Amino acid sequence: MIRIGIDPDLTKSGVATVVDGKIQLLKSMGFSELIEFVVSSAASSPCTVLLEDVDNKKPVFASKLKKTKKGQDPLLAYVGHAPSQGGSEFKINMSKAEDLGKVKATARLIKEVLEGKGITVTLVKPLRGPVKQAKDSSVYFNKITGWTGRSNADTRDAALIALFGKGDLCR
Repeated sequence: MIRIGIDPDLTKSGVATVVDGKIQLLKSMGFSELIEFVVSSAASSPCTVLLEDVDNKKPVFASKLKKTKKGQDPLLAYVGHAPSQGGSEFKINMSKAEDLGKVKATARLIKEVLEGKGITVTLVKPLRGPVKQAKDSSVYFNKITGWTGRSNADTRDAALIALFGKGDLCR
C-alpha cells in the first residue's frame, strides 16, 4: 500500500510516497501536478493520503504584538497609514501570518479537490519532537529514514508525515 504525505504550500507542495516503510519518492509539486499525481496513484493501487493540518498552527494576533518605538499602533505602521519602522517585529509577524494564510487556503483546496474526486484525505497534526527535527536537517533525516537522495525541508516534512502520520485508505 502506498502512503502519500503532503506538506502544502502555495507555489510548490512537498510530496512523498512511502511503500512498506521505505521512501520511494520525494518531490516538490505545483497544485495541478499534485492533484494529478494523487488521483493517478489512488487509481492504480490502494493508498493513504495524509495532508499536514496547517489549521493546527498558532495564529498571529495583532493585539499581542509590540508597539513601535514611537508608540504608534503597529497595525497602522504596517499598513502605511502612519510612519513605519523598517524591519519591525510587527512587519515580520504580519508577513508570516499572511504566508500561513496562503498555505492554509492551499491545504483546504487540496483536500476539497481530492475529496471531490472520491479520495479520502486524512489531516495530520504537525509533527513534534525529535522526528520533527529531521525536517530541518538532511543529515538527521537521512539517518532516521535511510533516504540517500536529494531533499528539501518541504519534501522531508511530507516524508515524515507519510512515515509517521496515521490515516485511512483513500478509497
